[in-house]
Amino acid sequence: MEPHEPDGLRLPEHIVCVDCGGRCHLGSYPPHEGWQPGDVAFYRCEDCLDRWDIVIGDDGV
Repeated sequence: MEPHEPDGLRLPEHIVCVDCGGRCHLGSYPPHEGWQPGDVAFYRCEDCLDRWDIVIGDDGV
């Protein structure tokens, strides 16, 4: 049996840092009901340690 995944959008585990070009890791846990437009997720860059708070759009990040 496959694990249950909540309904909602899927966010990438990594994005590119707009400041240094490094790799940012998703630091937020998904809400119980899954990611929805308007939710806020944060990413942290492994190189410069900047934090990025992202408002989720209709199609994800």
